[in-house]
Order: sequence, then structure tokens, then C-alpha cells
Amino acid sequence: MKTRTHLIGLLLGTEEDWPTAFEYLLGRVGPIRYGGETHVLAAERITNEPFDLRSRPRYGLVIDRLGWWYTVPREWLKKIALMND
Repeated sequence: MKTRTHLIGLLLGTEEDWPTAFEYLLGRVGPIRYGGETHVLAAERITNEPFDLRSRPRYGLVIDRLGWWYTVPREWLKKIALMND
């Protein structure tokens, strides 16, 4: 059975409670078996300053809890959403 890892990026400020709870719940989910494959969900806290416009994102999903008040992540989110199909 093939195993696929899906990396979720967490774009955060200085908060600790929300990402810790999310990472805990994600760990409780465990591997998901579907369609003859095993899917493993993993989370990683993103550090993106400074960022390279040529870099390719590793994340299948980014949860943004920072960009609403800090402009640098907004530019990075636009870049990964528009330039890396």
C-alpha cells in the first residue's frame, strides 16, 4: 500500500495555544486509508522571511493566521497561490 504525506503549513504570529492544539488534534487523526493508499497528515510552522520568489512551496495547504495584519505573508501567499500550479 502506497503512503502519501500531506504537509499543512501553519502561518502564525506569536501565538502558541492554537497551533499546539491543531498539531495535537492532527496527531490524533492518525493515518487515513483511502483508495488503496495511506494518507498521513503533517503540520509545519512556516518561517518565510525573507523569502525567495523562485522557491517552490512544499505545502499542500496553508492555514494563514498572520497575513490579515502583517503584509509580508500576504505577498508570499499571493506568490505561492499564483505562480506554482
